Amino acid sequence: MKKLGWVCALMMSWSGLSATLAMASERGTHVHVAAFFKLPGQDAFQWPDEIKGENIIGALDGKADFLVLTQTVGIHNGDVLNIQNDVLREGSGSDFADLGIDCQLSVNSSNPVWKVGGKCEIFLPHLNAGEKVLGIIKPHEIESEKVWHHVWDDPKTGVGVYFFKETGAVLGD
Repeated sequence: MKKLGWVCALMMSWSGLSATLAMASERGTHVHVAAFFKLPGQDAFQWPDEIKGENIIGALDGKADFLVLTQTVGIHNGDVLNIQNDVLREGSGSDFADLGIDCQLSVNSSNPVWKVGGKCEIFLPHLNAGEKVLGIIKPHEIESEKVWHHVWDDPKTGVGVYFFKETGAVLGD
């Protein structure tokens, strides 16, 4: 029994060491995507083309609130990000109601200036009278790191989407 305890302790310390070494030695590009909606009374607010630095929530404080804020590590050329913040609930009768945001973004990182494009589907009944909105995100150039780039917004719902890239440690390939 004592030998089994030593073997388990040795395995746990080795797995912790290998995970630490892998995390410390690998670097890649992180991608953050954020979607916000304008607060009531902010109809005239215009989404900034760029927000410098990491604090997008602070930069939009009092103007907009976030629907989703996400990070993906170790992005490769051609990756497609699937970002969702949906609620599925029981509707009238036996129907289900879906509300939230669902985006797919394709990342072309083959050059120093990336291109990001895709689509977002928004269904927020309180913002758009029960209609789904499908927004096409045309290819948008992402040159700088540590800058939030405005890639799309929908004037009808007041939703805006931002993209951010930075270099850092990754979890692996």
